[in-house]
Amino acid sequence: MIALYPIKPEYTDRILSGEKTFELRKRLPKESLTYILIYSTTPVAQVVGYAKVLGVRQGNAISLWERYSSKLGISESDYFAYFKGSDKANALELSDVRKFVRPFSIKEISPELSVPQSFCYIDTKHFNRLRKRKTIKVC
Repeated sequence: MIALYPIKPEYTDRILSGEKTFELRKRLPKESLTYILIYSTTPVAQVVGYAKVLGVRQGNAISLWERYSSKLGISESDYFAYFKGSDKANALELSDVRKFVRPFSIKEISPELSVPQSFCYIDTKHFNRLRKRKTIKVC
């Protein structure tokens, strides 16, 4: 499965630079993911790249921080603020990150699509079409 994830610009920049190799989430899709499309939220408001999902790491916030903090691309205070009140912490491990040479509007994927709160599934045919766009491999 492929999912589109809205991510704050400071974190999309870190993913695209290779500094951040895990995307943190409180909630995961029911389906196993093969790729994520990276949507940089406002003020960028564009699809900026995609990445392969190597796997999902789960645990409590403390255990994930202790094990992966150097790869999370987030400060300790912001990390624990994000997971405050959550019993479970999740991290999608990303690889083969690709940056679109020309980022684009979410409406170019499908005119009916709107930015999701957490994530939304993307049809494989739409994703395969997008993968043909010119990209730069970052990591």
